[in-house]
Amino acid sequence: MSSCATLSTRIAPDQEVLPRIVELDPGFAELGTGPGMVATVSELFGTVPLLACSYGHRKAPGTPAHTGLHSDVAHLRGLPHHQSLVMVKAAVALTAVDLDAGPTAVAPGSHRTGDVGEHVRVTLRVGDMLLFHANLHHTATPNTSAASRLGLWFVFTQPWLRIFPGYEFSTDFLTAQQPRIAADPRLRHLFGLADPYAT
Repeated sequence: MSSCATLSTRIAPDQEVLPRIVELDPGFAELGTGPGMVATVSELFGTVPLLACSYGHRKAPGTPAHTGLHSDVAHLRGLPHHQSLVMVKAAVALTAVDLDAGPTAVAPGSHRTGDVGEHVRVTLRVGDMLLFHANLHHTATPNTSAASRLGLWFVFTQPWLRIFPGYEFSTDFLTAQQPRIAADPRLRHLFGLADPYAT
């Protein structure tokens, strides 16, 4: 990810985010928008969801945790998050995420009960994916290892939500997706090209 450093954004000291990661490498696009991922998240949502955000994340060695336990959707008022699915997050490990590498910690069941008592640090091997309900309380943990932790993040939402500001797909990327969309028009939802209110 260092070759794209000029495009990255620092979210905290020693942490970088590289937006629209699916546009930067065909392999990343396949991970986030390929048949395997689309089938998995579509089964969860009951429809093809919107890819509202994708980014690469680098957490340098010695980086402290930059968040505490939180839900990514609790601020969306008026929705029964414990009974519904508005957003799912998928994290793919590009480097091993051992206990000292700053793994994401989750509070199992908290997306349904709100109970954030115990939390578990999720370790990943290279290529493993952590997929979780965005109302599941989770937190960053410190990277106390000697190596950067690298990962890809994909955020899927109900198709009636909007793409996160700053993460909109480029015209060139959408043009390149047209053959796939022509073969499976449902993918219009994935790329934010469908009217979710059309009847």
